[in-house]
Amino acid sequence: MRLTRLSRRLFIATAAFLAAGVYACSERDATAPSDQDALARGGAQGPDLHAALAAKNKYAGQLLARQGVVGTAVGLGSNGKAVIKVYLTRAGAAAVARSLDGVAVETQVTGELRAILPSKRPGGGGGGGGGTDPKQRFARPVPIGVSAGNLNDLVYYRTFCTTGTLGARLRGSNGQYYALSNNHVFAVENMGQIGDPIIQPGQADNGCRSTAADQIGTLANFVPLDFSRRATNTVDASAAAVTTQTVGNTTPSNGYGSPSSSIVAAALNMAVEKYGRTTVLTHGSISGLDATVRIRYDGGSATFVHQIIITGNNGSAFSDNGDSGSLIVTDNASHNPVGLLFAGSTSTTIANPIGDVLTQLGQRLGTTLSIQ
Repeated sequence: MRLTRLSRRLFIATAAFLAAGVYACSERDATAPSDQDALARGGAQGPDLHAALAAKNKYAGQLLARQGVVGTAVGLGSNGKAVIKVYLTRAGAAAVARSLDGVAVETQVTGELRAILPSKRPGGGGGGGGGTDPKQRFARPVPIGVSAGNLNDLVYYRTFCTTGTLGARLRGSNGQYYALSNNHVFAVENMGQIGDPIIQPGQADNGCRSTAADQIGTLANFVPLDFSRRATNTVDASAAAVTTQTVGNTTPSNGYGSPSSSIVAAALNMAVEKYGRTTVLTHGSISGLDATVRIRYDGGSATFVHQIIITGNNGSAFSDNGDSGSLIVTDNASHNPVGLLFAGSTSTTIANPIGDVLTQLGQRLGTTLSIQ
């Protein structure tokens, strides 16, 4: 399911402010989730949650306009109440008020937020190894959570090749199966062409020497990334047409297994896990919701709205370069899909809500999608 939105009436008072040129944003960016039950599971209560969401959206543009600020979200303070989180490139990078419209503000140093893939120059050695290393070549059908990419990425990037993670297997109401990953993994930041061969492992894990023999599918469609100054993005997603003979629906044996076909909305403090190409199986929790973040790509910066922020358990990293495209699921026996990992830093991971991913990819593909 998709997160619902706050009543438009809640933001009539802020519409004029947002339209005044402080920050150019779409109508969608001026709204925010109102799923209080889901958010409250993290400890936030209705009135202060509403206030935090409203204040965060009211001031998000002003905050991101400040040098050194890379994002803002709603999270929980040490007292269990909702606060506005402001993410900084470094300590003291920007002066931020202690409260906004009566809502407490907390800063957190994340560093620059990036959607970066491992890269390799042509002629380098292949990656991977024995055992259950997700960078290796797997027998077909390949598991989910392993290295994958576009065979032609060296053509598009010209001087290097890359790789990312095959996150999940999808099934369309049209009967077609698809492999899910990010736009910047399968569609090479909008440069990919429909029909491009999608391979496993990705080129960077094969010394930039992959061939058609490594193909598991073809690029079917992607949601374009908008790098223009006034644009807001909600997903970084693409799909490759595959079959059940080329792609399975379970992680390697050292992963969590198979994701549920029932997706859930993110909630503060929700325990989550993921299996990806680089850091393999990791565990964390959701520390921020309805995030507005600026993400650095090879082709420029893009602003995203309504994103999920994940922090690794016990100070550990939840993700790293090459984990882009990983499916994030609940850390329990159900493994319900929550988000699609696409960016972050050494301390912070950013994900698209999975409901938005399935909806927007489905629209591009002309079918309804489910995880299967």
